[in-house]
Amino acid sequence: MDTHPFQKLPTDHRDIDWIITKEENHHMRKNEKNQTHKPGKIFLKKTTRTITIVIISMFLLISLIATLMVYQTPTTSSRTITVAQYSQSSAYTYLVYLKNNTLYDTPFLLPNQGEYFKQIIDDISASITYTYHSNITGSIHGNYSMYAEIQTDLWTKKYPLTEQTPFTSDEKTTTFSQHFSINYSYYDQIVSQINTETGVTAPNPLLKIHTNIILSQITNQGTIYAQLSPEFSMTLTQKTIEISKNLTSEEIGSLTKQTNIYQESVAVQQSLFTGISVLLGIMVTVIFYITRSTPEQKTEIERIIKKIYKQNGEWIHKTVTPPPTALQHTLRFASIEDLIKISEDLNKPILHYTIPNPQCHIFYILDSTTTYLFELTSQQNENQDPEVTS
Repeated sequence: MDTHPFQKLPTDHRDIDWIITKEENHHMRKNEKNQTHKPGKIFLKKTTRTITIVIISMFLLISLIATLMVYQTPTTSSRTITVAQYSQSSAYTYLVYLKNNTLYDTPFLLPNQGEYFKQIIDDISASITYTYHSNITGSIHGNYSMYAEIQTDLWTKKYPLTEQTPFTSDEKTTTFSQHFSINYSYYDQIVSQINTETGVTAPNPLLKIHTNIILSQITNQGTIYAQLSPEFSMTLTQKTIEISKNLTSEEIGSLTKQTNIYQESVAVQQSLFTGISVLLGIMVTVIFYITRSTPEQKTEIERIIKKIYKQNGEWIHKTVTPPPTALQHTLRFASIEDLIKISEDLNKPILHYTIPNPQCHIFYILDSTTTYLFELTSQQNENQDPEVTS
């Protein structure tokens, strides 16, 4: 019996082995099973796995930024603390002794008691009292010296009053008093003599009494250094003598030192954020390495189509146009390799149509009024041996 020329074409070395034997099918399914149930691997949906990794990575990034910011704050801070406090004060006082006069019925005048007329002043006696006090005990060593200074707008001249005088104490407090006499007439005559010698009357002449006090106290917290320079002044070359009204000086000080304070809260934050960052890093690493995306589940017909395209994709083109039926002579083939052979002989492409039914795949070749066609459906695939797969 003759065979129709397109009923069954012989295959050559390019034939597609798209039907897998039972033995090959069993081997493939065994490999897939081994991959699916590989020990130590957890399979998640691709979207679920990606979202999980992204969310944990975002938290990890935030934690790393927070950790970096926390480590910008040192665990120790340098602070200045007060370890001792002290105060020092001084006060001038004076008496203006008078010559016999009709104006005042007293031999002397107290500060601010009346007007001091130069003509009836005999002498001025003054004193300074100094007091130092601290809140801690320590060895106190100090000294003071006094000098008089004639000061004008044009020149100044100094005269020592006392030599450098030391004072000591082993307590929290020390004090001293120094008496001195102000020979007002002597300083007044010096100004007149210099004005005569220079031929210029220096304006605004003043007599100032300076007391320089230097002190140190050695304590178990360190050494306190203190200094005070109180001043007492009066006018010269005038009919009346004006004495400064502010006769007291006071100063408050402290002994400080730098200390490093451990900030426990900062250390706790550093440890906490470091631990969180490490934990999140481990979680990302573990999820990345022990999970896999669930393998894409393909139907049997999809695997067959993939096999066809893999081996003969250069001959096949997808189309949305179904094969023509009117005025056409259609030749149907039982296998795709037969259709591929026709495509090679005619040098025409194979058109692949699957719309509107994705479970029905039609491969066809158009040649004038003849359509060469191979149809692959899920029903056709089910009619095959259950063990046969691609």
